[in-house]
Amino acid sequence: MKPPTRPQLNRPGPPHRPTTQLKPAAAKHSQNQPAGPGYAVQAPVPLAGRSQQIRATLNGTRQVAGSVDIRTASPGKGFIANLKVDQQHRRRGVAAQLIDAAVATARRQGFSTLSLEARPSDNGISPQQLVAMYRRQGFRNVGRSHRGSPLMERKL
Repeated sequence: MKPPTRPQLNRPGPPHRPTTQLKPAAAKHSQNQPAGPGYAVQAPVPLAGRSQQIRATLNGTRQVAGSVDIRTASPGKGFIANLKVDQQHRRRGVAAQLIDAAVATARRQGFSTLSLEARPSDNGISPQQLVAMYRRQGFRNVGRSHRGSPLMERKL
């Protein structure tokens, strides 16, 4: 008898292709875009300074499942920070959809490069798993931060 297999989560579309790309018209009208089963990625919301936050919510509600911040680092370069997914919504593709939305937003705003510091904020994911996730999203290692965490970058 074969041991039971773990069900695989299916992500629509080919790898590295944003499935939740917010078009400029969608951003203007704050239309929700699907972020996987039961989730919607919202249009970016301005924060203090030159930052914006993108949120994934449960479909049909205002409950936030996760978020990511994007800010201008220098002319033509953006920086992704504070990727957070609530514990009960992890391993469902929410983080990947948030990164895809941040990449789409950065492209629309004319950035040529996005960078980030791969530093886990809690015990929910190991540093190695975090780096592997960002690599799947098209980022590559470019050095270390002053904290010793991997710095990663993606050309757009």
